[in-house]
Amino acid sequence: MSSIDNKEKIIFIAALFLMNFRINLIGSMSLTELFVLTQIPHLLKWLNGPGKKIPFLNSLTKGFYILIAVQIIAEFMIHNTFINAAKGVSVTITALFLMLFFLEKLVKDISLIIWIPICNILGLIIFGDQFGFSETGEATYFKFYIAPIIASAIFIIPLMKWQWIQRYLFLILFGTSLFIIIGGARSLGFSMFFTTFALLLYNKYKTIKLKRIMPGLIISAIVIQLFLSFIYMPKVKNREWGSEQNRSQFEKINWNSNLFMILFSARTDFFVSTIAFLDKPLWGHGSWAIDRTDKYYLLQLKMLGEKKKIDSGTLKMIPCHSVVIGKGVANGIFAFAVFLWLFINIYILGFKGLSKKSPYNAYLLWTIISSFQLLLFGPPAILKNNSAIAFSIMIALFYLNYLQKKKAAQQRKIFYKIRRH
Repeated sequence: MSSIDNKEKIIFIAALFLMNFRINLIGSMSLTELFVLTQIPHLLKWLNGPGKKIPFLNSLTKGFYILIAVQIIAEFMIHNTFINAAKGVSVTITALFLMLFFLEKLVKDISLIIWIPICNILGLIIFGDQFGFSETGEATYFKFYIAPIIASAIFIIPLMKWQWIQRYLFLILFGTSLFIIIGGARSLGFSMFFTTFALLLYNKYKTIKLKRIMPGLIISAIVIQLFLSFIYMPKVKNREWGSEQNRSQFEKINWNSNLFMILFSARTDFFVSTIAFLDKPLWGHGSWAIDRTDKYYLLQLKMLGEKKKIDSGTLKMIPCHSVVIGKGVANGIFAFAVFLWLFINIYILGFKGLSKKSPYNAYLLWTIISSFQLLLFGPPAILKNNSAIAFSIMIALFYLNYLQKKKAAQQRKIFYKIRRH
């Protein structure tokens, strides 16, 4: 990896920090997004120079180009308005160049990774959460403000590379995940909970090969299911853990403690989005599409068990609370297929970034698991925020591991040559 000067380090840190400061311009944009768009010529030059050394990066970039082209064609085919089409396509363009911007810096100095959770904390403290969700009540304040600060603070610890802390890391992560789950931030808490067990499995088997880790995976699944059935659900039901929102969601699934039922209990918009995608699979409904017949709005209300009068004067958006499914809802099967290809391949590289002696394993697994659930169940704008940074982390750590393995192979080759002589 090449060296990085102090100016680039400051730019990297400032860019992370200002991801939290947003303005309205073709939708909500951070100051960092605006700055990175001015860096496109430099990033394209880097991509065709030093960036070529990173395996698969060229293929992934071409995948993004194809996705952008398919989105433009789809928006044209359904005659979407220019503003709505521009909003949809700009998310993908911005995500690509944000990923390349942070990746360029991380491959030069991977130790900069520690500034990601630090700036997340500072951004939340100074600017609040990006979309103002934390201001709507005590439960949302914990979920969107306190819990993310705690999670980021905890993952600074392994990034500081203190050897002694590694012995207690499982207990620290496990205890923190329970605290967040008890507080009612279910998605974040369970992401950390699963990260804890994923780290335990990797530390035991030193591999991600399914055949090798299957015994541990089965035991972990049983332990997690027992925890859900005999501890988590009873305590939420008895109002000892969780929030009123959690209880309301679990009542709709009759307090079923099956892991997948719990994960999907609050995801009615995910299912409605899937139905919307299947209704117009070829070119989609277009970005920021209006639910003009109230079909999807009524379907969502029915799934939630709610009854509300329809206000015909209020235009409602087609639910699109999944980045992955959202590509299909907005732009059809071709956009969905290309993004799914990108999604799968980036996460494969992410898992290949794990290394036996790496101090970054815990943070990498957290990045993989937390960003995975955000892409499945988060709004489309997540792609150009958390996801772009997560992609850069996964690719950078994959490249670091690739270089280390390449160096080790060269050293073994030299050693064998010396022995033969």
